[in-house]
Amino acid sequence: MQIQRVDLADAAVVRACHAVHVAAHAVDDPGAEPPLSLALFTANLGHGWSCDPTEVWFVPGDPPGPGEPRPGEPRPGEQGGPAAGFCRLMLPDLENRDRSFVTVSVHPAHRRRGLGRALLRHAAGRAGADGRSFLDAVVVQGSAGEAFARRLDAEAGLVDARRFLDLRKAEAGRFARLRADATGRAAGYSLISWAGVTPARERGRVAGVFNAMNDAPREEGWFEDDIWDADRVRDRGDMQLRFAGNRGYSVAAVHDATGEMAALTQLFVDPADPGWGHQGLTGVTRPHRGHRLGLLTKAAMLEWMATAEPQLEQVETNNAEANSYMIAVNEALGFELAARSFQFFALPVAKAG
Repeated sequence: MQIQRVDLADAAVVRACHAVHVAAHAVDDPGAEPPLSLALFTANLGHGWSCDPTEVWFVPGDPPGPGEPRPGEPRPGEQGGPAAGFCRLMLPDLENRDRSFVTVSVHPAHRRRGLGRALLRHAAGRAGADGRSFLDAVVVQGSAGEAFARRLDAEAGLVDARRFLDLRKAEAGRFARLRADATGRAAGYSLISWAGVTPARERGRVAGVFNAMNDAPREEGWFEDDIWDADRVRDRGDMQLRFAGNRGYSVAAVHDATGEMAALTQLFVDPADPGWGHQGLTGVTRPHRGHRLGLLTKAAMLEWMATAEPQLEQVETNNAEANSYMIAVNEALGFELAARSFQFFALPVAKAG
């Protein structure tokens, strides 16, 4: 078995890995949101979600027999060669330098042959050589990935509950009424909004809300706090917009008396799948909680989307099962729990190698 480094400038190999992602998604997460588009998948391979250093490795597919289709091969008319599986290894370089994050994906036609185990062992070797002690991963509940993690006796972390909002079923005026109700509890706050990347004038205030996410529910003792400032927002924020061409929208609540950004919600739309919106961060800073700012900003966002993205039909969001406040906000907006959510796992590098 050959495990080769992916040159992210090699469009053919990246397309082949994307074909694996699409095929695996159809089996492991049916009935959910669409798989990542090629543009977003490519950006994710190269930059992760927060621009940490990343490595990608793949296993070429077996040559087909006469007249046989090539598993993992792109559709007719597309370029790219076949791949049997791939792994992406993220190596945080600012905080959590004892940890790494791994994604392993094997084409369904190539499963049960040891490819996943070999890719994980390779990732563990790379992580260990870089001084990492743990591999972290997130998988779809009930998928082959969860079964694989449990066979390895990986430690289970939080469940990230996934919910969908079907805008086609939303009652007329619902978001306006929720916004009006929240406004009554948010005296002394004003809303601002922007489309696209974070404006330079807002980077410092946005960093403050990002830092507020450090007290969101998470695995005890697993992770250090991420510390954001204006420069980090400039350099490592807005990945989906800067590298994948997504459209992004932000709505923030500002405390009138101090000028502090008290709350922020963000939503992204991939032009390749314009019927779907993907919720980014929603955060409220600790001094300003209890004023329904989460509901206020999210209701305002959904009102905005009716004109900014009129083709939008569904929105997906994820929250830790323990995050009862944000789950209550989402359910008030009409989000419904999906059939499958996401499970976090951690595995010592020494155990995976």
